[in-house]
Amino acid sequence: MKVKARLFEKLDENKVKCHVCANECTILPDKVGICRTRKNFEGELYSLIYGSMISSGSLDPIEKKPLYNYWPGATAYSIASIGCSFKCQNCQNWSISQANPTDSGKDGFYDLKGYEDRGMSLVEMTPEQLVKKVVKSGAKTLAYTYNEPLIWHEWILDTTKLLKKEDIKTILVTNGYSTPEATKELIEVGIDAANIDLKSMSDEFYKTICGAKSVQPVLDTAKRFKSNGIHVEITNLIIPDLNDSDAEIKLLSNWIVENLGDDTPTHFSAYHPDFKQPSMKRTPFETLDKAYKIAKKEGINYVYVGNISHEKGGNTYCPNCNHLILGRSGYRFSKIDIMDLKKCPNCQYDLSNDIKGEINRKSSQRFSFF
Repeated sequence: MKVKARLFEKLDENKVKCHVCANECTILPDKVGICRTRKNFEGELYSLIYGSMISSGSLDPIEKKPLYNYWPGATAYSIASIGCSFKCQNCQNWSISQANPTDSGKDGFYDLKGYEDRGMSLVEMTPEQLVKKVVKSGAKTLAYTYNEPLIWHEWILDTTKLLKKEDIKTILVTNGYSTPEATKELIEVGIDAANIDLKSMSDEFYKTICGAKSVQPVLDTAKRFKSNGIHVEITNLIIPDLNDSDAEIKLLSNWIVENLGDDTPTHFSAYHPDFKQPSMKRTPFETLDKAYKIAKKEGINYVYVGNISHEKGGNTYCPNCNHLILGRSGYRFSKIDIMDLKKCPNCQYDLSNDIKGEINRKSSQRFSFF
């Protein structure tokens, strides 16, 4: 639905400048920003997707986000809207990220060539209605996910305030392309965790593949989140011939250790050709195994591999003695071997600062859709 936006300034000739994401679009009257969800109506900026969702929500394993060191085994109530601040050529969720909302926010449509005659209906909900559904589901966490949540700023602020009253943790699965002003509000409202998609350490990659100016806002957001107590995990989708060199993986791993800390869980994910297919190759196992080993060598304690089977890449090991703490097969636990006070049973290393929240030892990890 259409609501007045936050974080914008008025300019001459009824133009406005949006400060919710790092694109910081200057938007002419009756036009939208790069995300296509924020529109200038007569010199005032509005969000068109407040409470507008692709469905009433779904229940996912929290590991699907992916978050492996935050409330392991928990169920995440997952919600999404449409639109994105990027135009990634490889987007696996392009059918929602590249959709446009109508002015009412009740429907979505496409201006992509060949898809102009397609559309979708959106589910509208108030913050109070959402909270009731989450509480009824029994989920202890809620994830803003699938499309880019940072463009859903007003909705996130209002829903997070209510969810915190019910002790439900909030998670952003995000490209991290935020501004200092928007990041500050997300920190102050109490976002609990974030998986940030660090696509590359190269500005050129962000320009050519994502349609964004630079990686720097992503790095800044990650540092601000981590330094203000938000649990941060990093995902890097490895695309053959684009960001898969040893030097690139080493640079990314070094940056994480030096700026976020060696306790920052880092996920290397396999790419498959989708949307505009910037590479026609799938990420081979050997590349992901190489990334796993490089990140470990550079000092990251918790390295994971996603979208492909890897003997160690789904497991959580003690960083002190390498004892297997949490074994995983897909999104299910195959082994749980940790003391009640979150100490390693082999060496007594304290894992309480590295693994946040309760470990759900009875997790069935079923998926549900509403």
